[in-house]
Amino acid sequence: MSSINVHLDFGDEDIRVGRLYFSEDSGRYIFSYDPEFIAYKLEISPFHLNTEKRMYSALRREALYYLHGVFADSLPDRWGCMVQDAQFETIGITSPTALDRLAFVGSNGIGALSYRPARKFPGGGKITGLAEIRKATQRIIKGDVEEVSNQLFKCGGSAGGARPKYLVDMKESDHEKLRYTQGRRADGYVPVVLKVPAKDDDRYQKIEYIHSQIARNAGLDIPKTHLIRGRESELSFFAIERFDILPDGGRYHVHTLAGISDTDFTDRNHSASEFLGTIERLTREHGQVVEGYRRVVFNYVGSNCDDHTKNFSFLMDRKGKWTLAPAYDIGYSKSAHDQHYMSVVSTRSKATAKDFEDLAASFNIVDWKNMVQEILFAFEKWPVMARELEVPEKNIREIGGKIMENARIIRKGL
Repeated sequence: MSSINVHLDFGDEDIRVGRLYFSEDSGRYIFSYDPEFIAYKLEISPFHLNTEKRMYSALRREALYYLHGVFADSLPDRWGCMVQDAQFETIGITSPTALDRLAFVGSNGIGALSYRPARKFPGGGKITGLAEIRKATQRIIKGDVEEVSNQLFKCGGSAGGARPKYLVDMKESDHEKLRYTQGRRADGYVPVVLKVPAKDDDRYQKIEYIHSQIARNAGLDIPKTHLIRGRESELSFFAIERFDILPDGGRYHVHTLAGISDTDFTDRNHSASEFLGTIERLTREHGQVVEGYRRVVFNYVGSNCDDHTKNFSFLMDRKGKWTLAPAYDIGYSKSAHDQHYMSVVSTRSKATAKDFEDLAASFNIVDWKNMVQEILFAFEKWPVMARELEVPEKNIREIGGKIMENARIIRKGL
């Protein structure tokens, strides 16, 4: 029986949570809590994997790797899977299981969860050995942004997602100097997620950076972001500081909205009301709900149609307190007919002031109009900021036109 042990590592305290294994009888992944973990009164996934029960079977959903949502959160999306698959082939694994992938992640993923193969995991030691060799090789990678990204691309070090992105550390006194991540703040370096331009095209990095600056100006909670220019190519790399790592070396447990609701993030059936309701239920803080509301409005004004449930996350500290994670992946993203993943009231496109008013009323957000106006005002600077960063004029017209159209529709009802 293939089995893996799940741990929570907050930085200075490592706690065994339980055991995850595949049941040949049921054809499902099963998770069972360790009896000693119950005494900590921590809920790693309070809605669908709470400690009131000792054992849980996962549903058969391919998008979640057939796992429980909280463990699926530890695994990469398409690009990261390609990187993993290339590594697995070197040791003869052509069809890696979800447990293989978790063993490969080990303690090097986002957040505080870590995975260690149990004795009854055939090949588990071989997989973790492969991961350790790869990490040891990558830890010597250090240099300027172009050198580091090129070396990581060659040896594999993706953090997941549709385009290449890597977990690296950025020197605070010289942002162009990077190294492969050590997983903590040390030696004047800060951990970041680095998004790399593909095929000499850095417009997406510039656009996401502009959106991140507008988000900050509009009052959203977002980590520090940086646009790093390569010396030789003069291409721009986008870096966002990691919110799961604390300055003192501690870590938060990270859980996406998709994982905590135990749903397929590719489904277009999640609403802003469900999102805000989850924040309210989990954090019990009205200010957190207001922050979530700002992000919903921001995505609609800024035409970020990629507002699916993996692009919103929650953080749990060592005391079990939950908060909404800072914003991420909030750049411009188009879709057919401008359809968003997350609906507002009854629409997925061209939301009106009335839609935002109704959503606000459902959660007693009284200052909604000022928030909407603040976001509209912040986006007025988009074309100027885009030209300053030399975004192609075609993209400035396309994105600026979408933003202006969204603003016109919303302002009509204010």
